[in-house]
Amino acid sequence: MKQTILFSLLCLFSFISFGQPPNGTLNTPQSTNQMGVMENGTNMSKGKLEVNANFESNSLLKQDSSYFNVNQKMEERAISEQDDTKDLRETDKTVQVFSAFSLVRQNAKSNKFQRTPLSAEQSEMDAKVKQLELISPNSWEYQLAYYLAGNYNLDRSPALEKAYQMNPENLEVQKQYVSLTYMTGDTVSAQNALSLMSVNDLISKEVASYTSDVLTSCSMNSTLITHGFEDTYGALFNQFSHQLRSDVKVISLDFLQSPQYRQALEGKGYVLPKSTKIDVGYLSQFCYLNADKELFLSVTIPRSYLEPLSKKLFPVGVTFEYTDKPAEDLPIRQENLWFEQLNKYGLTEGEERSKFAMNYIPLLLYLEQKYIQEGNEVLLLQIRESMDYLLGKKAIKKSGN
Repeated sequence: MKQTILFSLLCLFSFISFGQPPNGTLNTPQSTNQMGVMENGTNMSKGKLEVNANFESNSLLKQDSSYFNVNQKMEERAISEQDDTKDLRETDKTVQVFSAFSLVRQNAKSNKFQRTPLSAEQSEMDAKVKQLELISPNSWEYQLAYYLAGNYNLDRSPALEKAYQMNPENLEVQKQYVSLTYMTGDTVSAQNALSLMSVNDLISKEVASYTSDVLTSCSMNSTLITHGFEDTYGALFNQFSHQLRSDVKVISLDFLQSPQYRQALEGKGYVLPKSTKIDVGYLSQFCYLNADKELFLSVTIPRSYLEPLSKKLFPVGVTFEYTDKPAEDLPIRQENLWFEQLNKYGLTEGEERSKFAMNYIPLLLYLEQKYIQEGNEVLLLQIRESMDYLLGKKAIKKSGN
């Protein structure tokens, strides 16, 4: 097998966070004098008409209870509208600040070289959390942001639990709640939350099917290292909801930011690097220190993480196994995976092409080299037709071809 060609191709095809005044007594004036006659609250004096504006007419109006009721209601309505306007302004501001926080966090998570946020990104997230605390400390947005800014620090878990109670339908809240329950070992809550995410299509059928192939690619009692949301949560969904390959230990590079998660892994026999920054170097050290754990790396891990390890990575299904040399039974295992064991959802005629299609290319390249060496023209043709289909060159006719 031409390993040099394989190693370069492995990295080439690795692709792949809403008071009333009191009523008075009516006094009817009855006095008269020489200067004029008082009639109906009007003074007839020296032929002049004088209206006592502050006497009976106004008194009658102001002592009428209906006037006070209407006036009070108008005042209350004005106050209510002011409160509503204030609440609306606060809500708008909360949404704006939370959106800004989410954008910073998303930029941090899109870094292809490390999972730990950069210092500037962490400072900006912390500043947005402070703003949310001042604007709306009782909002679910503040509770969630406070937890997220801790990068899976479980000391902040009460805030996430409060956010989940307040807004369990929010997709980001659901995602983080799964991470919390998984890292704390609450398997029942993790399974329920993952099922809810599947119902909400946050874990799609495509993701679930692909990650079932990822788990199937791993050896018994091995360790699967994942990187992002889809490979991590999809694998956990298959394990918790479908009881598929529960023997495989899933370790998320994202979750490794949590000091409690790292401590739990050490308790299970894993040796962890001293650094607390989860980056490309951390993965290399982790693999070196735990080479005896039968490590399998998800193909969806960014190429920047895989390149330093390329000499010890061998394609097995839709994973890379970290080992000094491939197992003797790898050729037959690769055949069994492709032709019999993998479901290959979205890779056959009549199905919408899966966005994970290219992740099967390293496996097919391996089989192509195998059949070239063996001179097996029939299987070589089938593999090449499958590769053409995955590369978008032609439609495939039969499942498994």
